[in-house]
Amino acid sequence: MSCPYYWYDNHYACRKSGKDVNEDIYYKYCRNYDYDDCPIYKEEDSSGCFLTSACVEAKGLADDCHELTVLRRFREGYLRSLPEGRSEIAEYYFVAPQIVAAIKKREDALSAFDSIYEKLVLPCVEMIEAGDNAGAHNLYRTTVKRLQHKYLQ
Repeated sequence: MSCPYYWYDNHYACRKSGKDVNEDIYYKYCRNYDYDDCPIYKEEDSSGCFLTSACVEAKGLADDCHELTVLRRFREGYLRSLPEGRSEIAEYYFVAPQIVAAIKKREDALSAFDSIYEKLVLPCVEMIEAGDNAGAHNLYRTTVKRLQHKYLQ
């Protein structure tokens, strides 16, 4: 099994960072699913995650706040266990930084992150805590598509 952020298109590349990786990095980190020690993964900060940005920037919460802890546990447990889960996670890490960058260029960035917090983060956390993982997953998927359409097209 390889890292969910890795992809191959006639070369080794990291979807999380958007960078090509050499064969040594691939065999040491990507192929062995060892992204916790990966230098490319570690150099990325959480500012590319619109969920984190919504919590941290709009609400002044810590990167380890309750909401993000619940969502990370959901990602690593429920979502990763789904047949399409790993590819959805990889896609999120590919598109989220683009959405965050587009939002940050706007004058209403704080309002946009606040809206993401209110319309996505809080409802997903409530659903997960109520045991409605499928509902949280559906809201997440539809919101990502909506955000892509709104900010990237």
